[in-house]
Amino acid sequence: MSKPILKISLILKLILISNSLCAINSISLQIPDELNQAEVTKLAIEDFSKLLVQSCNCSVTFGGLIAPVDIILPKPTLPKFDGVVDEISEKGIPIMYYPSANYSWHSERVGKQIKLKLETDSYEGVAAGLYGLLQEQLGFAFYHPRKTVMPEFETWPLKDSWTWKAEERFNKRGFHLHTMHPIELTEALLDHNYPEGQNMIKEYIDWLARNGQNYFEFNLLNSVDFKNWIPYIKEVVDYGHKRGVIMGLDLSLHMIQQKAFMLYKNFPATVKSKEKQIITNLNDLSKAGFDVYNIEFSSTEFTSGNVEKKKKLQQLITDWALKNNAKIMGRAHVVKKEGKVLSYETENINIDPKLDKHRGVLIHTVMFYEINEEKAPVYENENLKHMFDLLKEEQLKRETWYFPESAYWVTFDNSVPMLLLPYLTARLNDILLMEKMKVPGHITFSSGWEWGYWLIDWSIARWSWKYGEDDINATDCVDKIFSDKNISKTIEEILSIQQEYFKNQELMRYMVAQTVTDEVPKAIRFEFHPRPRWRYKDLFRNVDLAVLDTLRNEAILPLENFIKEAEVAQRKFEDAFFNTKMSEMDMVIFAELSLANRVTNLRAKHKLFTLNAIINHRKQKLVGGSDSTNYYLEQAASIRAKAQLKVLEQEGFYKYDLNNIGRKRKGHTAYHFGYLYPVSNLHFWQREESQISKNKWGFMHKNIWNLGKILGITK
Repeated sequence: MSKPILKISLILKLILISNSLCAINSISLQIPDELNQAEVTKLAIEDFSKLLVQSCNCSVTFGGLIAPVDIILPKPTLPKFDGVVDEISEKGIPIMYYPSANYSWHSERVGKQIKLKLETDSYEGVAAGLYGLLQEQLGFAFYHPRKTVMPEFETWPLKDSWTWKAEERFNKRGFHLHTMHPIELTEALLDHNYPEGQNMIKEYIDWLARNGQNYFEFNLLNSVDFKNWIPYIKEVVDYGHKRGVIMGLDLSLHMIQQKAFMLYKNFPATVKSKEKQIITNLNDLSKAGFDVYNIEFSSTEFTSGNVEKKKKLQQLITDWALKNNAKIMGRAHVVKKEGKVLSYETENINIDPKLDKHRGVLIHTVMFYEINEEKAPVYENENLKHMFDLLKEEQLKRETWYFPESAYWVTFDNSVPMLLLPYLTARLNDILLMEKMKVPGHITFSSGWEWGYWLIDWSIARWSWKYGEDDINATDCVDKIFSDKNISKTIEEILSIQQEYFKNQELMRYMVAQTVTDEVPKAIRFEFHPRPRWRYKDLFRNVDLAVLDTLRNEAILPLENFIKEAEVAQRKFEDAFFNTKMSEMDMVIFAELSLANRVTNLRAKHKLFTLNAIINHRKQKLVGGSDSTNYYLEQAASIRAKAQLKVLEQEGFYKYDLNNIGRKRKGHTAYHFGYLYPVSNLHFWQREESQISKNKWGFMHKNIWNLGKILGITK
């Protein structure tokens, strides 16, 4: 054999030997005894190991030193979270203790082994570090409580030598599930007999833990079977604690809206009886082990009530919390005090200063608006900057968390339905601002995950952590799923188009469906979400030609421009898909996002035709000429029929029971249907056509809301 051939043979052997060193037949974990004795790390290690085995088709051993990849876990020095204990901040404010979960990984080759060493001071940091390694380095994507992108690898996919660190942006980070609305887990959380209910909730808690979240909260309603519900939910609360999650409960002092659970009821109405009811209910709830009670002190979201009487009850509750190692939080709503309806003054009552410091506050913002942007025409406001001012003020007094939304169910986004991608930009910008403001908590108000809204929640969860150089953008979670960067670029383009037209040019005033308070008499016609400058009833019956011309400039032309640009971006999105090799799961995710965006674009077309029908009808009444109202209504109905097919297709991708989330049914909320029932038949689209064809504009026309139950007037 000639020398060149010998050299080539030797090189090939070296390559094979080198590759065999990276092959994974087993991964070993070095685990201090302390980690196996703490549930938060024990469960995380077990879950981590199972996920690894599924992806690498290899074994995971504990304590062995011969595996090609050896993962070394530290012995924590900080005490783990074990119930509510206050620390005093440098400003003298009590802050609920939760150990820092910051961590770092260091990898190096030592002989034939790759050694990965985790460094962190806390048990919670060990759990976060294990899941961070999976999601941020090894290609897992914990994007939905019921769905995970699982990579497949037979050789170790990471470089031999590297260092990577992760820092929490917020000490408390998690989600409030708004179970006043009939969303995915509402019945599981409120019905002790719901099939597989506890497992569904634990599944969600696992999603929180896998994404480094440590707070979970939901609304308690007065429709629960209280006696049987307490032991049922205790098992869930206990599991949350084992996963390192602070367990919170949203309830009210005496709120009559939407079946909110009341700490006291009207009768008997003496002060002594109220106090007795409050303490009895709190003592019963404490048996379930909740850590945080987020209490609404008003009778409705928009009124203040008797401030002086509530001072005494507020102090009673704060006293109870201090004795029972619980944390009391209160919400600050977005309505200004000087507006038509009242709000925050009920949460800003000065009681004993020492006690008042123990009561935290959540600064709430709504929809896809940022707390500090110029235009946010919601809840009778020009913008939400007064909430930013309030946040800065409250930070000096008490523990203050930020409480934004990732969806706004009632007639704004997923109930229409529309996938509003500007939520991503708003939530990211607010997160970076809150981090700069050193806000210790970021709790997201979540209202459903279908129609792509899981992307908003998952993005928020990931952004609550800072990785390395922190080079993040609004669509970076898309890159975690799809390998082709062109897909995220096209989604970024869709987002940019929506941002320009829906927010900057305020087309959301027309894209949303009308809600009840848009169509009631003027005295109570409060503006909650963006609405047109003119009522549709007046546009159809009363306005002059000048108004119609203005409407064309404000709505018709921007809608036409949006539709053109959005359709080009949708084609790019689909082209990127067809030019990319995808797994079956990737295809399902792509289909869901594509359908959601297509229906959003069809919504714009439908609104264009219904507005043209209104304009044409009114113009014909003013100046005569041909009446094309029926033509435009026929076109709108045709668009709706196309969208209806997309809805049926999308329902096949729903991850929870269709009968629970997308059909009429009885349940614990004030709504006798699932949150996507109005989507199932495109109710709001049909209603808009019917209003025009029948010239009926009252709030009761094709009404689906049980207003008595929602307002608390009837049971």
